[in-house]
Amino acid sequence: MMLFFKRNWQATFHPETFFQTLRDETSWGRPLAHLCLLALWLSFGSVIAWGAGMTGDTPVNASLGAQMDVYHYWRDTLLPRFGTFSYPLAMALIMLEMFIISLIWIPIVFLVYRFLGGQREPWRLSLLRATQGFIYGLSPCAFGGFLPYLALLTGVYATLLQFFRGPAITLQNKTFVPYLFVAVFLALVILRYWQGALL
Repeated sequence: MMLFFKRNWQATFHPETFFQTLRDETSWGRPLAHLCLLALWLSFGSVIAWGAGMTGDTPVNASLGAQMDVYHYWRDTLLPRFGTFSYPLAMALIMLEMFIISLIWIPIVFLVYRFLGGQREPWRLSLLRATQGFIYGLSPCAFGGFLPYLALLTGVYATLLQFFRGPAITLQNKTFVPYLFVAVFLALVILRYWQGALL
């Protein structure tokens, strides 16, 4: 558990050196275990915050889309129906959505960063690098990703790390592609916001 918090600290406060040192690792176990622990930590913090009366339906109070998606279902369906048991159910749903979102985004990050300027390595190693960049990029959310206003700050920072700096460093992509990828991603978020889909 201490390694988990140490890696969160390093990825959040020393991202350049941390992501560079990941290039020496070839284990799939560490990033996957990190995702599991981070999902558990964020889901636990989220339901505790909800139970204390904080809402989780806006980016101001939740750093990840998984938290915002589950909050409405928890508040409107699970809590009235299951009472106290709704909290572990909500935790499980947040964790499940984090895993599903990771399974969707990691291949996209891999394809964009690997084939548009990334260092040529065997595809399995490049996929591991994309996984490392994406998963460890979520680390800032561990520092209050379920608390008002801190969730907004950690969510934006995590987005920059997991879609920009993390994969750019782990996949050694020094072209314009990381900047373009983050610009497209942020443009989509802003578009969805103005259409009212994020509120």
